[in-house]
Amino acid sequence: MTTFEERLAEHRKAALLPEVGLTRYCHIERLGNEEVEGLLDGEVIVQTKIDGSNLTVAWYEETGLVIATRNQVIYKGKNDPPVATTGFKGAVEYVLKHDGIQTMAALGFILRGEWLIHHSNAYDKEKYGHLYLFDVQWRTGAYVHPDQWTASAEEHGVRYIPILARYNRPSVEMLVELTKGPDEFGAKQKEGIVLKRYDFMNKYGRTTWGKLVSADFTEKMHAAMGAINDDPLEIRFVARVVTHEFIMKTIGTLEQDVYGRKLVIQDMPRVLGTVWHDAFVEELWDFVKREKVAEFSFRTARKLAEQKTRDIALAYFNGIPTVWEHR
Repeated sequence: MTTFEERLAEHRKAALLPEVGLTRYCHIERLGNEEVEGLLDGEVIVQTKIDGSNLTVAWYEETGLVIATRNQVIYKGKNDPPVATTGFKGAVEYVLKHDGIQTMAALGFILRGEWLIHHSNAYDKEKYGHLYLFDVQWRTGAYVHPDQWTASAEEHGVRYIPILARYNRPSVEMLVELTKGPDEFGAKQKEGIVLKRYDFMNKYGRTTWGKLVSADFTEKMHAAMGAINDDPLEIRFVARVVTHEFIMKTIGTLEQDVYGRKLVIQDMPRVLGTVWHDAFVEELWDFVKREKVAEFSFRTARKLAEQKTRDIALAYFNGIPTVWEHR
């Protein structure tokens, strides 16, 4: 791996709470990325990908109850103030009032789930404001197969994302079919699916899951700026990655996870920086490999991304429609 990739991998596995060894949840890579080579060579568990905010709940003798977002601990121990009660749309309050979640954590499970709040996908109203487990680990970090924890979740009244399908050595074509149509949470079109194999370890010795986004979601990315294959690479990257949905999801995450309020125009620098950072870190490597890029102007791509982000964010701040929503 390159130095950049090594640093990125190190950041992703960095501990949320070093004193007890609580790590960040594993990164989910697009199918086709080298991190998930060989993932389909066995029994694959498929789950619906939902668009909320990552939440972790665990319990340790040293700290008591721990609640964390993807990147930071927001509650630790019964004597700590629940600092994210407002900033994370009631997630801390929800967990503190849910005996079943706390019981599962006390049993030794690290609970990994999605706190379902409104980002870019629209779900049934009654689905919002709940934690949905998508994975469970032992305190050692080992993943627990869903067959071993879903009964406990049901017994304790803890919601979870059910298994959509099980396949033995599925083809990509079979999996693409699963991305089509509505999901079980009320979205008219699935955002995509997540693919897991619980005996899988990639060539770097890491457990990593894969994902496929829905055909409709991908088509939106291609259509957002009208980019075609003859356009410069920088325009194609921004068209396919920095979509209206991508930008609004970033704004939603900043509002829920960082500021705890609706963003205003004064927050524009943070929005611009975060959108470019996330596009660069999460998507550029796959784009470069897929397009067989020889030369790429980061300066041009960033300028285009910021122009588009500023246009969409300003419309959102001012409460007016934007043309990007309809492309």
